[in-house]
Amino acid sequence: MKENHHHSNSQKEAQAASLSKIVMPAILIVALIVALYLARGSTYSDRTTPHSQLIETIVSYAVLGCEIASVIVIVTSAVQGLFSYVKRLFNKDYLVQIRSSESIRLRMGHRLSLALEFAMAADILSLGISPRFNELLTLFVIILLRVLITIFLEYDIETSRYYHLLPETDWLNYDPNEEDQKVDAE
Repeated sequence: MKENHHHSNSQKEAQAASLSKIVMPAILIVALIVALYLARGSTYSDRTTPHSQLIETIVSYAVLGCEIASVIVIVTSAVQGLFSYVKRLFNKDYLVQIRSSESIRLRMGHRLSLALEFAMAADILSLGISPRFNELLTLFVIILLRVLITIFLEYDIETSRYYHLLPETDWLNYDPNEEDQKVDAE
């Protein structure tokens, strides 16, 4: 009797955890939609504060640098992901294909999260020079996207581990090319 009670409690806890993983992103998505809806017709007067031209120039270059870094991270991630995918596409071992695709997807997700960090840094720097409502809204949207990506990545990592699509230990360093070496050795 005690085992059944313990089993039902653990099932309830697992269901509550699964529900919270769905509810939190849904709340964030709704908050994003509401914020965009509320801001659609709003105007915010530009504050003009006396800034040194030198500071504005330096910050402008820093913003440009952060935006370029964001683009570089996205492009290199996409190119590397595509090459890794094409390389594994013709592997006859279906499990290796699934593991490789899962690894590529998770790595790309982490890199997109990094790119959003650079974009967020650029927006924060822009706000330092001349805070405008549209820039605040953009920053808010980027932060929400970053949180959503993090939540979904954590969920995907747990799912991948549950279905043994990634090794239990050192999963972040999973290299699909190692499978090539094992296949070549055989």
